[in-house]
Amino acid sequence: MANAQHSRSSGQGNTQDEVNLEIDDSQSLRQLDEGAAPPILVLSRDANLVETVKKAAPRGVPVAFAPDLDHVAEKLSNLKPGVLVADTASTADVGSMVAQLTQHFPELVVVVAGKREENAQLMQLTATGRIFRFLLTPLSHGQTRLSLEAAVKQHLDLSAAGQRLSTGGASSEGGSKNYVMTYGALTAGLLIVIGGIWFGVSRFTGEPEVPPAVNAPAAPGAAQPGGVPERPDPVKAELALAKDAFNQGKFIEPQGESALDLYRSALALDPNSQDAKDGIRSVVDKILERAEAALLAERLEEAIRTIETARDIDSAHPRLAFLDTQVGRERERLKLSQAQEVGNRVRSLINSANDRMANGRLVTPNNASAKDALLEARRLDPTDPTVLATIRELSAQLTEEARKSLAAGNVEAATAFVQGARQMGSAGSTLAAVERSLAEATRTAGPGAGPAAAPGTVQSAGARRPGTNAPAGSQAGAGPNVDTMIADVRTRLTEGKLIDPPGDSARDLLTSLRTTAPNRPEVDELSRTLSTRLLDSGRQAMNAKAFERSSQLIAAAKDVGQRFNGAAISQAEADLTAARDASSQQNNIVSAASLKRVRMVSPVYPDAARKRGVEGWVELAFTVQTNGSVDKVEVRNASPADVFDDAAMRAVRQWRFEPVERNGERIEQRAMVRLKFSQQAAQ
Repeated sequence: MANAQHSRSSGQGNTQDEVNLEIDDSQSLRQLDEGAAPPILVLSRDANLVETVKKAAPRGVPVAFAPDLDHVAEKLSNLKPGVLVADTASTADVGSMVAQLTQHFPELVVVVAGKREENAQLMQLTATGRIFRFLLTPLSHGQTRLSLEAAVKQHLDLSAAGQRLSTGGASSEGGSKNYVMTYGALTAGLLIVIGGIWFGVSRFTGEPEVPPAVNAPAAPGAAQPGGVPERPDPVKAELALAKDAFNQGKFIEPQGESALDLYRSALALDPNSQDAKDGIRSVVDKILERAEAALLAERLEEAIRTIETARDIDSAHPRLAFLDTQVGRERERLKLSQAQEVGNRVRSLINSANDRMANGRLVTPNNASAKDALLEARRLDPTDPTVLATIRELSAQLTEEARKSLAAGNVEAATAFVQGARQMGSAGSTLAAVERSLAEATRTAGPGAGPAAAPGTVQSAGARRPGTNAPAGSQAGAGPNVDTMIADVRTRLTEGKLIDPPGDSARDLLTSLRTTAPNRPEVDELSRTLSTRLLDSGRQAMNAKAFERSSQLIAAAKDVGQRFNGAAISQAEADLTAARDASSQQNNIVSAASLKRVRMVSPVYPDAARKRGVEGWVELAFTVQTNGSVDKVEVRNASPADVFDDAAMRAVRQWRFEPVERNGERIEQRAMVRLKFSQQAAQ
């Protein structure tokens, strides 16, 4: 039974409904504890898929697997499973197989795992009630867990309903014996049926028989005859996972399990899903909140990078125009203080980037690629629209090159292009699709199976070690090449290239050295030194409130030298979490409507505007001080400009609020409000 609790949260001019679902499955859990749930059977040759099902299976439910249909028949007879997870790659005609199974075993719940290109066929099978649910490969743990829990519960409900419908006054003991005999007879018959399917008998390729009424879905919100529940909607399941990720703050990361990816997955299942579209919009809202906080803290480069990420996801978001205006104002402020040579340098970098893009030098060579030029240009002037436009152009080109490299089987080059696009701030759906394909290709290839670069493709940085004539990692454990690698690591440490550029940093070269000559004493020495340097740099970035950079550096320090600096790394991680929380409290802007106002003064309508019949609005940001008074009032946006600004600011300065408390202490709180000026309201 699902209990829905609705709550509303508001922030910065938008309001969003949230639904928290609490599933009451105490009865099902009790049945599992009593050993009433039969095993889950997996039909697949994919070891990763089988392992995911094992890890995601409900507590107390065993998992068995069969590599082909012949073994399925044997398992059905011996194990009598309650749930079958069928991989489409392991059967020639999943529709016919499911039809025969559900005809003979109405209490067997079938979940099908298929590729994304099979989405339409699997959705049709689910909509017609022929399968219980479908999953897209590669499986995600969260969605698999949710589906298996629902499937086991469905089987238990079907079993209970089947017993009620089939007893007809007979004793439970007699019914149980008859069921066992029927199960054995039907299993024997199914061996013949599966054999026909396996060898492609034509009579099983036609329309499948209609499943028994006990499996037919009931009307929405109602139970089926005999108490059998309605089959869950896969789109709703995906939306539930997306909402859970959203509530946990996983807006765009981690890949494949973020709210954005899950909402996009739901939209792929149902292109007309308004909930999925609204969910993507809510993710963009959160990203833009971060951008506004960065603007208020004068972290302009971070703000613009965040805005561009949001624009990649939803270019039509109405908040973008306002933020572009704010960025423009900040740009004008910077332009007044920037020296002329900086502008000339930015233009020179843009020209260099365009030339390198035209010559195919996108991410290599190091310090002479289009990516390097644009990163430097963005650092010098993150507000320049030409820089932003060129970055978007390079991101699109990198995404396309990654797609081409992947199609040619060059996983290494595709990875370098994807990493470059991410460094540029790209987060578009096309790049996400390439990343999913890349992850699948890497998983399929397995460890150590890196394919050779296709002719004419660009190899990623680090594919060859400087100073050698062979790929890194191919040399013997001793000799001049190892000495050269050691010298290169020391050089990168001296240059301060700790984790950048990718493929040619101290960390990447040390990784190659560790693989090539793990027993050289210099490996431990360099690991300890690099870990300490990374930790120091991470703390410097933390003090500068560059928290993302600090997180990267501390994570690299942990990866390189956990056994050397474990205690210091743990302390740095704790300090970073505390610094993030403190900064979030300081920069967090809430809607004025969420605060309790104890005194309000309405703005005075300007006489000049009234006489001319002018109407409009003003958006203000202000600080509620610890005594409840208002300070630091500023105009964020207005329409028309400079007409109602003074009247709005004078009114808001006179407002009073109840002091904001956090953890028992009063704090200052930034807030935002939009005041509308209407002739009708003023009368």
